[in-house]
Amino acid sequence: MPRPNLPTAKSIRFILADGRLKEAVERLQFSAEQQQWLPVAFSARRLQAEIRGLEGELWLSSEQQSESTHIKREQLMQKAIKLLDFFRKWEQDPDGQAKLFDTEHREKVDLFLLGINERRSGKTSKAIKTFTSVIHKEPAFTEAYIERAALLMQQRNPDWEQALEDLNTALRISPNHPLALTNRGYLYIHFYQDTQQACADWKEVQNMGFPIADALLEKHCKN
Repeated sequence: MPRPNLPTAKSIRFILADGRLKEAVERLQFSAEQQQWLPVAFSARRLQAEIRGLEGELWLSSEQQSESTHIKREQLMQKAIKLLDFFRKWEQDPDGQAKLFDTEHREKVDLFLLGINERRSGKTSKAIKTFTSVIHKEPAFTEAYIERAALLMQQRNPDWEQALEDLNTALRISPNHPLALTNRGYLYIHFYQDTQQACADWKEVQNMGFPIADALLEKHCKN
């Protein structure tokens, strides 16, 4: 079952039923990535790219939108419904679904989990190298960029510039990723002293309904 405070299939279904396609897929992707359900996360990323492509066509005339954009949106809604069903299968039986994960992706996941274990053991340098290897094997692995960025910021001599590049890359792959935005806000505050940009990132996280941003906004963004 999903960890507490993460979006569930039930909550995502309500958002999708309300017609909020982009928000539903964003939340599904975030939950899947946090729980390391990588096949679901990869599928969500691909669908997000299609949704962004559709939004890029909104300059079309209203007549063209009614003829083509509406049809494409309906197609994407059907894909989102299928993806939600895939998500639900992982929610109900994560161990069973993991066994079906193909070998190539399994290798990347195992390497990513090794990095997590190294981080938890305080082996910062090793963990950074491991997450770098994950990125080389899977350049679209959002969580690897986020994890590496966090470690780069926590070093005795932080590499703020590389950390920012990693977080920006993560947000290009997974726009509006709450954890990437939250961490980028920390970076803007502590390295660039850019309160305005940090507060903008945290406000975006808050607007998506994630309470992690509330305390940060209260502390740093009262003015």
